[in-house]
This record gives sequence, C-alpha cells and structure tokens, in this order.
Amino acid sequence: MGIATINPATGETLRSFESLSDADVKNAISLADKAFKDYRQTSFEQRAEWMHKAADILEKDKAKFAELMTLEMGKPYKSAMAEVG
Repeated sequence: MGIATINPATGETLRSFESLSDADVKNAISLADKAFKDYRQTSFEQRAEWMHKAADILEKDKAKFAELMTLEMGKPYKSAMAEVG
C-alpha cells in the first residue's frame, strides 16, 4: 500500500511513495544498529564537528529541505522553513 502526500488546501495528491518491504525494514534497522555501535565510540569533538557540518548544510540548503518536507510530510512551506532553521 502506498503512502500519499496530499495538499491539505486542495485535497490534490502531490506524490505517492511505496511502503518498504519487511526485508527492507529489517535491513534498515540492522544498518541503524551498526551505525549506532560505531557512533557511540566516536569522541565528543568528532560529533561536534559533524553537527557543525550538518548545520552548515541545513543553512545553505534551507529551501531545498523545506520543499522536501512539504512534499513528503504535507507540512506547510512556511512551517517547514521554520523547522529547518
């Protein structure tokens, strides 16, 4: 069963996304578990560096991320811009 993004103002379906299979979900959980085990071994300094880089990317591409949030979650664009910020 697909997941649809619907424009709340018009009721128009903007895009549909396919659900993941059970195998895809299990694989994603396995990858997340491995990433967590690796991440917990990193230093605070390394984590801070990564977070600063992530903040720079979010700031630089704020509009792109807001558009993606609007499409995938049906969030109003103004709210999405505020959330990215």
